[in-house]
Amino acid sequence: MSLTMSQAEPESVHEGLLALPEAVEVHYTTADADLLAHVVAMDTTDLHRITKAILAIDGVDRTSTAISLAEVIPYRPRSLLHRLANG
Repeated sequence: MSLTMSQAEPESVHEGLLALPEAVEVHYTTADADLLAHVVAMDTTDLHRITKAILAIDGVDRTSTAISLAEVIPYRPRSLLHRLANG
């Protein structure tokens, strides 16, 4: 989920996302949005609830959601570490 936030209130956004257990990972971005949040939902109804909770956080102006349909390549740091170790 991409989040656009008020630059005047980043602490309240951070605290609000920390209080939401469904937000499992959050990153600042250089894209149009300010933050990229990895959220976990049981279904679309639950995603709607989570989206409303995020929009209720002081400083969050807008969200945009993309749903992962299937994992193509799993998180795989081992191959990169192997390449770096072997030059």
